[in-house]
Amino acid sequence: MSRLTILAALTGLLALGSACSRKIERFTIDRVVDRSLRQDDLRKACALGESLTHALTALPKQSNPPRKALVIAEATAGMCDELAAREAELDVARAKETLSALGEGRMPEITDARIEADRHNINAARRFDRSWQHLVEIYGDVGGIDAECPSVKEKDEIVYLIGLISGTLSVLRDRTSGGTLELPLDRINAVGRAAGCLDDERWWHAPRAIQAAAWATVPGTAPEGVDPWQVLTEAAEAGEATGVRVARALHVRIASNAGLSEMVSEGITAHASSLEQTEMDMEWALMDEYARLVTLHESDLLWTDGEGHRTPALGELPTDEADSGPAVDPFGGDPFGGDPFGEPESTDEASEESE
Repeated sequence: MSRLTILAALTGLLALGSACSRKIERFTIDRVVDRSLRQDDLRKACALGESLTHALTALPKQSNPPRKALVIAEATAGMCDELAAREAELDVARAKETLSALGEGRMPEITDARIEADRHNINAARRFDRSWQHLVEIYGDVGGIDAECPSVKEKDEIVYLIGLISGTLSVLRDRTSGGTLELPLDRINAVGRAAGCLDDERWWHAPRAIQAAAWATVPGTAPEGVDPWQVLTEAAEAGEATGVRVARALHVRIASNAGLSEMVSEGITAHASSLEQTEMDMEWALMDEYARLVTLHESDLLWTDGEGHRTPALGELPTDEADSGPAVDPFGGDPFGGDPFGEPESTDEASEESE
């Protein structure tokens, strides 16, 4: 089913008015989303998400919007800006790599790429935040300290999971841009608690990885006696065997944010090895491809920092990787300032750093 065919079908349903809101929602989730998740073209999926958000919000204002469909539409739309932000981050890293050879003349290029990355990160954060807000409107106090697990139908669990991922990404992208949107940092803990409501084995051990990621990034939140990095590593290893490597990508990303270069390198190697040993689960091809691109980006940052170019083949590491320092940071240091969720640097400090 082509994107034009899908939009034409939605337009026809929209013309029938607000009574069709639930039909539109089920059509979007059961047909549009289902087919999108079975293909591994991330750019096509994110473009579809951008288109669907407009169609889905075109219902009369007095009707209940199809929020479950919008959770996924906004999340996939956010991926478009996330992909663009990654390219700008690599532009920064390449310019910094040649700074010593070409001199201060590269500073305007570095600054421009930083600004471009910030703009894309802000827009991605907005879209992921809208996805999260739709999830909260559906299920209430998601991940609240005293909240119980909501009643989620089995066919809607993918909506719940993607909403949780959006909640995490909204904060990550906002903090990378300098905290422009000032999204609440305690959302990370809420997402971690809410992830415990999903079946870990059914969802590729991603829920456990999300929990461990929250513990690892917010010190002091892990249960007593639990090593969050060990739990995150174990979830990543278990997830690889499912053919949907979301847990491994999260492991690599969070380790990168924390500046753990050795763990990042090990995660990259493990992810590449898993791709050779375990076939992609085609039912969830889009999720596995998204995970691959997350890890590939961290590998690209490593290679650009060490060799000045992108990864030639995922799994290979640059020869001088040991001397290249942490693999995080296209912006001159951990974007989270040591503590991944500490207070963002002020604009003046960021300006002074770039001068």
